Amino acid sequence: MHLPTKLPPEVSPEKLLQLLQEHPPGDTFLNYGTAGFRYDAAILSPIMVRVGIVATLRSWQKQAPVGVMVTASHNDESYNGVKIADPDGGMMTSDGETLAVEMANERDIQRLLQKIEQFKTKSDFVPIIHVGRDTRTHSPALCDLVVQTARAMGSAIIDHGIITTPMLHHAVLHGNREYLPLLIPPRPDVTGYFSLLAQSYHALLATSHTARDRRAPLVVDAACGVGYAHAQTLHQAIQDLDPTHRPLLVLNAPGTGPLNEKCGSEHVQKALQPPTFYDATADLSTQYCASLDGDADRIVFFNVRDDQMRLQDGDKIACLLCRFLQAEYQALQADAPSLPPIRLGVVQTAYANGASTHYLEQVLGPEGIVIAKTGVKYVHHAAAEHFDVGVYFEANGHGTVLFGPAFYECMAQADTVLRGKRCRGSVALQRLSVLPALVNQAVGDALSDLLLVDAILQIQGWSPPDWDAIYTDLPSRQAKVLVKDRNIIQTNENETKCLSPVQVQEELEIAMAEVKGRAFIRPSGTEDVVRVYAEAPTRALANQLATKAAEIVFRLCDGIGEAPVFG
Repeated sequence: MHLPTKLPPEVSPEKLLQLLQEHPPGDTFLNYGTAGFRYDAAILSPIMVRVGIVATLRSWQKQAPVGVMVTASHNDESYNGVKIADPDGGMMTSDGETLAVEMANERDIQRLLQKIEQFKTKSDFVPIIHVGRDTRTHSPALCDLVVQTARAMGSAIIDHGIITTPMLHHAVLHGNREYLPLLIPPRPDVTGYFSLLAQSYHALLATSHTARDRRAPLVVDAACGVGYAHAQTLHQAIQDLDPTHRPLLVLNAPGTGPLNEKCGSEHVQKALQPPTFYDATADLSTQYCASLDGDADRIVFFNVRDDQMRLQDGDKIACLLCRFLQAEYQALQADAPSLPPIRLGVVQTAYANGASTHYLEQVLGPEGIVIAKTGVKYVHHAAAEHFDVGVYFEANGHGTVLFGPAFYECMAQADTVLRGKRCRGSVALQRLSVLPALVNQAVGDALSDLLLVDAILQIQGWSPPDWDAIYTDLPSRQAKVLVKDRNIIQTNENETKCLSPVQVQEELEIAMAEVKGRAFIRPSGTEDVVRVYAEAPTRALANQLATKAAEIVFRLCDGIGEAPVFG
């Protein structure tokens, strides 16, 4: 474990001008999306200079530290990217994204410098920027451009070195204590991150006295990325607390295989195949496994039995968490009926498998489910807006749990009511109270989610097959249709219905009724294609519905080439 390197400002208008002149932007329009700026690493140097500027301006605006993470997550080694974290540890809000796009695409240096002047304040506040990077070969040089530019702008730097994306978000949140709930002790560096997760995991397991098999290791595929070393450190922190805790067997270290190639959560979830374990022995047991993505903000679980892989994706993680949270809250209420109600719910997107939605309706009731627009920033916002305890997980394994003020008030009242009592409600109070420290509420965190899921399975006495059996996914099919102009397609807010062209939805409704299935279309955010999703009771019917939906889009939305056909 290491402490971050702190670098003071080196205010230098000359240095800033030099960096801008040495790294002019190209002709490509640069867009800041959910993933931040993400492109081929060869064109990123001018973006990094401008991100150093934007992060400084953002810290000035907010009068608080912000964060910058250099990573391309689940993409291959040729890519890199950069994203900015706001003071609450969350992703930068839309006004910050607009500023980032404006600055990244400004090619006139003098106009850019004039825009910077508009943000300067008379405050004595010194901007502070937390920075981190992944293990890609080009990440050190790209990160250094951010640091040089920000220091020339007057920012102080807290350099965390090689860390996961969630660790960077954690550092920003814990460095701004006014955003940190009272139940979470501040731990603003890497050492504190590991101790907080390990101690919370240990405390959660201590509430269960049922016999459980801890001997079988949890095999962790680290995607040959940044999560490898940190998962090992987390394993050691857990073992130091209690050597009888389940061991983590971490595989796929950087350099043992290509980053994110035939390994990692993206491969396992999309290809429905187990990862290649580049550094494993021949007798590796794959009965309980998890795959991280390249920057460790996504996780999926899987197990292989009788040569068949069973996937537990983000939908199944959300169902497990909601079932646990609901059971614990009901136990708390049973022994403390005077407690105020809290709203427990889940946010899904249109891509969530219908079987998971049906399961969640049984657990939470229809009022406990909100469907949001696809994208982490949309589901995160919806979870905070609609629920006091909001769970969200995209099918790709990115997700977390958010705990609002009403939850903390409920826990405080429950502590007063149940203090000194030995009852099931007291156990529920212990479990619920420790969760905010174990869960990374700033952003999806594969290592945090890894421990949370494992602890719940142990408390419930469940094996991976037990978890997998809570429901069976409906067969589904996804496709892309190339069109002349994707902008002619308009959808409703959560993208479940096509509003324009009107005839598209009319024909989709007929096609869905014929197979008793579900389908939707949505325009891509980055290319002139329309994405199609179809789901039905059987694989053949799902293929039939996907083929028909693609044909409808191709015919009514000026398709190019040939419409996809699924056999």
